[in-house]
Amino acid sequence: MDRQQIAEEVLAAVGGKENVTANDICMTRLRILTQDPSLVDTEQLSAARGVLGFVRRGQNGVEVVFGPGKAEAVHEALAALTGIEGSEDAFAGASAPVAAPLHVHISQNPLRDASIAQSELDQDPSEGEESPVDDLVSLLGAMEGNAPARVPEEAEDEDGHTEGDDEHDGTERVLVINGPNINMLGIREPDIYGRETYCTMLELCHEAAEEAGFAECTCFQSNHEGDLIDAIQDAYGSYAGIVINPGAYTHTSIALLDAAKAVGLPMVEVHISQLEEREEFRQVSYIRAACFETVTGLGIEGYRKAILDLAAHLGL
Repeated sequence: MDRQQIAEEVLAAVGGKENVTANDICMTRLRILTQDPSLVDTEQLSAARGVLGFVRRGQNGVEVVFGPGKAEAVHEALAALTGIEGSEDAFAGASAPVAAPLHVHISQNPLRDASIAQSELDQDPSEGEESPVDDLVSLLGAMEGNAPARVPEEAEDEDGHTEGDDEHDGTERVLVINGPNINMLGIREPDIYGRETYCTMLELCHEAAEEAGFAECTCFQSNHEGDLIDAIQDAYGSYAGIVINPGAYTHTSIALLDAAKAVGLPMVEVHISQLEEREEFRQVSYIRAACFETVTGLGIEGYRKAILDLAAHLGL
């Protein structure tokens, strides 16, 4: 599917060109300002090919996440369809995210959308069989991350306590954030990271969250630092805590640490391999300063421990 078709699908999902008042791009995100936000069909937007996710911005804005190199091309096609050129200034008043969390949607084959290898694009798997890449991208429906909006605050009693102070109401949500290359589990250096796939890890996270007493588990993965920062920020007011594996950004990103400190949510750092036994440059972890616990060297089972320990920390 070319950029023109993708732009047409996105445009239809946001209510047509008559409903678009401005558009712009920011890294891997296509920004769209609408006249009537009620016309935005979020299910249709999630189902559009090439769309990895979206997040509401202000009252009338929406940001649509694409893979590397695709947002700019789709933006050019969208501008041609609407006759509206990009305008960063139009989004100055719509830059703050609303309370709803980031919605993540993985298309049927995002790796092909990102053009990982042209040779693989031209090959069809044998009839009745799935290739390793097909297995990798056949993600759980729960990965779509359609989390409910923030739970309304309870009214305080005469002593200033809320109903949820002494007992949990079953609405606690956990967000699992994975950084670059984690989506390549089972393919990437199996001697270090194991042969279990990313799909298996997602299943484990959802099972562990249910076992721990969380009402919901949302899994988010991105290869882009800014997207990970946005996910942490968007968790504020929507999730009880975060389990995070920043991948290589563990050792380089002060920005992730700043975001984690800003939202102040309980956080557990998890790593699949035993970092203590690896290269010297992997011995530094910036995100650790914002986490109450670090789990390393347990393979994907480390996610289970991290989720259970987070639940215990929250008193579930």
